[in-house]
Amino acid sequence: MASALVATNVWGMMDSASEPEPDAGAGPDADDAVAGVEAGAELHAIRTAYPSLRWESVSRTDEGWDHVVILCRGCSGEDALGYADLVFRFPSDEQALAQLPTEIAVLEHLAPRVEAALPRYTHVPASARQDEGLIPFAGYPMVHGERLTPDLLNSLPFTEQTIIATQLGSLLSALHIQDTSAPPLDLVAPSYQPENLDFVRGIVENNMPDVLTPEEMRTAREICDEVAALQSTLLPRVFVHYDIYARHLYWQRGQAGGTEAAAGSPGRLGLIDFTDMCIGDPAIDFAELYEYGPRFVEDVLARYVGRIDPGFLDRAWTYQRLAGLYMLAGHLYYGEETWDYARATFDRCRSPRRPRA
Repeated sequence: MASALVATNVWGMMDSASEPEPDAGAGPDADDAVAGVEAGAELHAIRTAYPSLRWESVSRTDEGWDHVVILCRGCSGEDALGYADLVFRFPSDEQALAQLPTEIAVLEHLAPRVEAALPRYTHVPASARQDEGLIPFAGYPMVHGERLTPDLLNSLPFTEQTIIATQLGSLLSALHIQDTSAPPLDLVAPSYQPENLDFVRGIVENNMPDVLTPEEMRTAREICDEVAALQSTLLPRVFVHYDIYARHLYWQRGQAGGTEAAAGSPGRLGLIDFTDMCIGDPAIDFAELYEYGPRFVEDVLARYVGRIDPGFLDRAWTYQRLAGLYMLAGHLYYGEETWDYARATFDRCRSPRRPRA
């Protein structure tokens, strides 16, 4: 499954404290219907791998394009390893499955090197083999916080917005300076963007004439041409997350308490879903930040210590435009997201002129 910018995940799985309330009363012997009838196979795999794990409630989401996620809250038992809330991710396509071991290793490498909260896998069962009828999966303690939507960011005091921009700038700097020639980052694949562009071009020519005006078709082809031109240019290549936007960013406010953001601290940023990580242009990690507005993008960039060239933000905006176009393509081809959502995303970033603060 291709993403807005890379060949796998677009929308992040819902693994934070801001999830919808799961159904209560689930445990290893409870009826699987509490998490939806589809959760039976996933819960069976979890129970088989971790027989002493208990939970007070469980929920299932397939919001992502390449994973199913089981959220277990109120966990106990020896197999809980002391964690109250666990997130179990089940790859739903071959690419995500193949990527999982690398993702686990890379996050184990990155987590102690950054200040932000990242997923750190603690439950990686060796017994979850498909030839035994079990679904491969892995789990980690929940990254807590509230999903950092544009509405949430705008509702926060200016000083807190500045702290978030500072933490995000620091996080991106830390990711982008990683040595990609050394293990485990030497296993990370190059950008999938060329394959994405081929996919989008096909949908533009074969499906979009039925739903877009002639002017909008010109815009769609222009976006594809601009991205193709960038791909033929010698650009920096660094380790990138490749899908940093509101569904993958979380903010745990300091007054919320807890181990990650204790009372009195300014709060802690969290970033999830590294399925799309690759080696690519660092400007891509700024692309979808435009949903927060240009001022926020420029605030983050001002706190970023990676390599910046004169065309950095122009490229970021071009990649954002591709993300909007991909949203339409994904709806038309895969049926992901609603048409209204896809259309609104495309309309927000159609303009060839990069917005400025």
